[in-house]
Amino acid sequence: MLPLLAALLALLLGALVLGRWLVCRLATNWCRQRFRAELKIGSFGFFWLQNISLKFQQEQQTVEIDNVWISSKLLSRELPCYLALCFGEVRVRMDLQKVPAAGPPFPEAPAEGGREESKGDLPIKPSLLKVLSQLFSVHVESINIMVLHVATSESLWHIQVTRTRLLLDNDGKRLDCEVTLSQVNSKVLKSSQLDDTCLAELALALTFSMEVNVSKRQLVGISLGVWTLHTELHEGLFCSELLRRATNGVRCSDAGDQPGCLAPGPGEALKSLPLQLIPCKAKVELENTTVVLSLNSQQRHLTWTLKLLQFLCQRDEEQIPLRSFTPTSDLGQMSTELLLEDGLLLSQSRQRIVCLNSLKASLQVTAIDLSAVVLLNTCIVHYRHQEFSHWLTLLAQECRATNVPAPGQSRRGRSCPQILAPIILCASLSNVSISVQLGDTPPFALGFNTISADYQHLRPQSVHQRGVLAIDHLCWRVGNDSHIQRAPHPPNMHVWGEALILDSFNLQGSYNQPLGMSSAQADTLFLDCTIQGLQVESSDTCTKCLSRVLSLLRPGASQAELPVEPVPPLGESAGLLWKVDLKVEDVNLFTLSSLVGALEVRLDTLTALGSAESCTVSVQGMALALVKSISEKMQPCCKAPAIRYPILRLSMISFTYHSSIHSLEVQCGEGLTLLWSPPDHMYLYEHVLATLQCREMLQSTLGQWSAPSLPPERQATEPGSPSKPPSPAQGPPKRVLNLTLEVSSAKVTAFVSEASYISLVAERVSVSRHGSALHAYCPDLAAGFDKHSIFSFKEVEMQLLPELEEMILHRSPFPTLRTLRNRVWAFSFASIVIELPYQYDFSRTLDEAMGVQKWLKSLHRRGRPHSPALPPDLLLKVQHFSWVFLDDIFEVKLRDNYELMKDESKESAKRLQLLDAKVAALRKQHGELLPARKIEELYASLERKNIEIYIQRSRRLYANMPMRKALLTWTLSNLELVALADESFHGVERVLEQMRDLDSVSPFPPEGLELVTQWCRMLKGSVKTFFVRIRDYPRYLFEIRDWQLSGRLLGSEQSGQACSRRRQLLKLGAPWGDAAVERNMPPLKFYHDFHSEILQYTIVWGPCWDPAWTLIGQSVDLLTKASEDPSPSLPWWDKSRLLFHGVWHLNIEQANLHQLATEDPYNTTENMHWEWSHLAFLWRPGQFVFKGDLDINVRTASKTVPAPDPALQQHPALDAELLGHLDQRDAPHLPREALRQHEAQQEETGAALQAALLHGTLPPAAGALLGLLRTAAGDPVGVRPGAHIHARDSAAHPPSWHGDAAPHLGVEHHADGERPELRHCAPDGVDLRRER
Repeated sequence: MLPLLAALLALLLGALVLGRWLVCRLATNWCRQRFRAELKIGSFGFFWLQNISLKFQQEQQTVEIDNVWISSKLLSRELPCYLALCFGEVRVRMDLQKVPAAGPPFPEAPAEGGREESKGDLPIKPSLLKVLSQLFSVHVESINIMVLHVATSESLWHIQVTRTRLLLDNDGKRLDCEVTLSQVNSKVLKSSQLDDTCLAELALALTFSMEVNVSKRQLVGISLGVWTLHTELHEGLFCSELLRRATNGVRCSDAGDQPGCLAPGPGEALKSLPLQLIPCKAKVELENTTVVLSLNSQQRHLTWTLKLLQFLCQRDEEQIPLRSFTPTSDLGQMSTELLLEDGLLLSQSRQRIVCLNSLKASLQVTAIDLSAVVLLNTCIVHYRHQEFSHWLTLLAQECRATNVPAPGQSRRGRSCPQILAPIILCASLSNVSISVQLGDTPPFALGFNTISADYQHLRPQSVHQRGVLAIDHLCWRVGNDSHIQRAPHPPNMHVWGEALILDSFNLQGSYNQPLGMSSAQADTLFLDCTIQGLQVESSDTCTKCLSRVLSLLRPGASQAELPVEPVPPLGESAGLLWKVDLKVEDVNLFTLSSLVGALEVRLDTLTALGSAESCTVSVQGMALALVKSISEKMQPCCKAPAIRYPILRLSMISFTYHSSIHSLEVQCGEGLTLLWSPPDHMYLYEHVLATLQCREMLQSTLGQWSAPSLPPERQATEPGSPSKPPSPAQGPPKRVLNLTLEVSSAKVTAFVSEASYISLVAERVSVSRHGSALHAYCPDLAAGFDKHSIFSFKEVEMQLLPELEEMILHRSPFPTLRTLRNRVWAFSFASIVIELPYQYDFSRTLDEAMGVQKWLKSLHRRGRPHSPALPPDLLLKVQHFSWVFLDDIFEVKLRDNYELMKDESKESAKRLQLLDAKVAALRKQHGELLPARKIEELYASLERKNIEIYIQRSRRLYANMPMRKALLTWTLSNLELVALADESFHGVERVLEQMRDLDSVSPFPPEGLELVTQWCRMLKGSVKTFFVRIRDYPRYLFEIRDWQLSGRLLGSEQSGQACSRRRQLLKLGAPWGDAAVERNMPPLKFYHDFHSEILQYTIVWGPCWDPAWTLIGQSVDLLTKASEDPSPSLPWWDKSRLLFHGVWHLNIEQANLHQLATEDPYNTTENMHWEWSHLAFLWRPGQFVFKGDLDINVRTASKTVPAPDPALQQHPALDAELLGHLDQRDAPHLPREALRQHEAQQEETGAALQAALLHGTLPPAAGALLGLLRTAAGDPVGVRPGAHIHARDSAAHPPSWHGDAAPHLGVEHHADGERPELRHCAPDGVDLRRER
């Protein structure tokens, strides 16, 4: 038995050895034939193998396994199945330099006809696979993979996997496969002569599962779960060949492609995949992910951590697909969801760069539509260019090294597919904040609480698109502290530095485009927008930030070269009907300046309603205010009526534009107030300049976006070039906008100094412009000076016309005019009333206003050339004109009270007489029985009654009749004045020619005249009545009826020398200080040649009017500012000769002079009447000529007596001439001989006049001329002794004129710069001078 057992044992051992050898041999041959690899097995036993080695000769790849065994769940309860195939340590070694070219990325799809045959080609039968999947699982203790030459010849990729598990589950229809990797560690190393460098590190734990339909051999679903992913990408990776090879691998399909080929898009890659390989269900989940990017040379790194990333995708092929997703394809039903939670990006200093709470995006496709939803919650981004500049530089270098095309170029030529299916998009973003620090510009931040958007794209019978956008509290901050997160600003407050604040924004819109049979209908667009709490701040910091952002968003050159099609204006495009409804509440606009504070514009409510036919914009509550100094961090934002001291305030204004007639209507409600002053003007001026500079900066930035300029050879051929006139194809000429403006009420107040101001109040103003014609109308207009309402205008109408037929008729009487037609300014007034208060210094405010006007002119017209165009004509029509000097109120009330006392004294005397008669009757009746006490009570009662009656009458004094206020009243009726401009006297040289023609007496200086003001007009006017009344006297001071005037009028102002200029200071305040305005002291002189026709001319004067005339003189002195010339002042007559030069012809049908003879100014009966009939009056320099019939009468209350003595008589056809001579009393420097001759001549003339007055032999004309001179000069004493009177009766002596021998007065101009002097040339040639 023993030998037999030994033999059997030996046989068994031999069989085992032979079987082992046979198995090894078979496995080695199979590996050599199948994989072209050498297999070595160190040892094996019952269900175990050790030291297995598999070497691929061609690829230089080696796989080594320490041991392989089969375990059971009976031995280890941790195993999920009954049996487990376990591996020990698996080592894999690869060399990429020996790896051949890769095959196709995806296996080819099997043919439809070979699907049934392929089922039988499975290596394992389904029944066996089901048993194996239920009994077996695969476990690997560790896997070590070494990949050589990954990036360079000295690089290594090491992968270590710990505790790997493979589970299979098969129920006959489907196969589930699950792979679990407990720990994966990977490193990419690069070796150099100095040290070893780590390019990338990776550590994670993952689970991968997939579901396969066994019968259809189709991948049903995949699932990937990754935990504790930690990735570190170092600087060497970005500069290595590995990244470039990966980029080139994406861009090119294989190594044999030409350089520069583009990678197929995702859609093209999916099209190339077999449909069976696309899973119906996919799930990717990453938890606790960390990615670190580091630049060791710069000591910089970025750390990105993400708590959860989840991606879900599911397709349902059994349901009805979405038909006609594109014109050529359908889309199956599917749903996709992406979720990110708790993402954080940190810098090397542990500062937060990106902080993300949650991001959820989902896409769902049904049989009806396609819907997408994006939800973002709490995303905070802090971009610091200093930290990202190195990464951006590295990225730019890699792009240049790998020749990666720009995004615009890579997508050029691709077209977005046309989607025909309904689309629904929803997005909701909340608590988002982005701060940017670029380094070269101030930092800025943009954030909002919530943004939600909904979009629907429907295609029933037409393309219908609807959208809703809602924004809650959008904030854009600029400045140094803008990157610091802040709480929302308090309500009704503005924080300086917040460039844009939007509390609430809601936008709804729809667009409808008919299709098919209804495509002939017009497209419709509707928009409805509501904005609440809008704050905009404009500053240099804001402009710099915005310009910097726009420069970064500048498109590439390829986009600039694309042809741009002209877009027709909105509303003019064919077949588009649109309607826009906009409402904005609580709008605050600020302009911030570091020099002059801030400017605030407040709009309570702004509404806009627009359509293709018309657009209407309305503003309720508007105010413009200045914040001159910024001391607080916040500025209150209150309603427009509550703003204190605004410059402009407006209750309502609306704008309506009609596109069909190209007209604009502006309506302004009540309460328009404007408060202006020179300091406020400077604030506004600085803010406007700052805004214009900001606009220019943005325009220069946006100008870079335009297409590149044409080459010089093409610029000459452009239609807009000067070398070629514009062609008719360029479009119709530009239409002129028709404008209509209506203002209910307006008040403008302009402060010309700290204490003086001018106010203007207008009611119901309407302005319209049609083409080149302008028309304005105002029924009530008032202007005031310093709380005094001085000017009042009724029924004001103004027109600017290109031509007027009436003005053409007015030019016909003047044959010397060259211009036939001219523009016309036409003014019409129903009444003009001017009331000057008593002792009010009108000249002071007016002079300050002139200084402000000259300051504004120098500020805004600096460097502008003078327009050579002919100024328009002037037509003025006034139905009633009144100029009133108000009297002293105290004097008026004193006189009225005196008259009341006089009348009451008479009435009291009457009542006393009645009481005396009654007491006498009582005494007769009662005798001595009447008590005396009773009589005393009666008289005392009468005294009290008189006092009561006086008080009552005093209180009712002005109840029935208004109080007299006028000191002097000047009234005109039916005034019409025409001023014609003409080419013949337009321009400086032509004006000087007209000046020489009008004043041939005064010599011109040889060096010429430098004028600052010069103009010349042809005048024509008429007045129906001309009345001047003093107080309430019954007789007019001047009474003129039917006055016709025509002739030339020239005005000129000579430029003064240094000694003839004065400086006026305007207090503008900090930071400008005082502004100096240079004022010219030489007066404005007038040169005239007038012809007048008067029907009746009456003058009334008497010594009883002297007190009132004194007050009138004081009031007149307050009209014009006293001259600051230090030289002695001129008398009235000499000053008149200095200011007025020329000839005046007067033809008066009836001239009257009434000399009052009593001391009562209200007397109308006692006077001496001088009456001229058919009077012809000529006024030349130094010469007065009178021709006419003179009658002298004495008027009394009882009779009118013709004068019987020679002094009072009738003188028909009287011819009188008055020659002016010099008064030497103010000229002590004249030559003695001339003075003696002049004194002798005066003594002779005075003696003759005195003898004539004593003996009654005065010529008839002398008395008349004496009266006229006394009236004209305002001197009741008589004729100045320096006047010579020559009177002749035309019956005895024929009229004769002295001609050149007559004396003349003029102004002599000195070349040595001295002040001008009045010069009198005597007939005998003696030159008499007198200083000014």
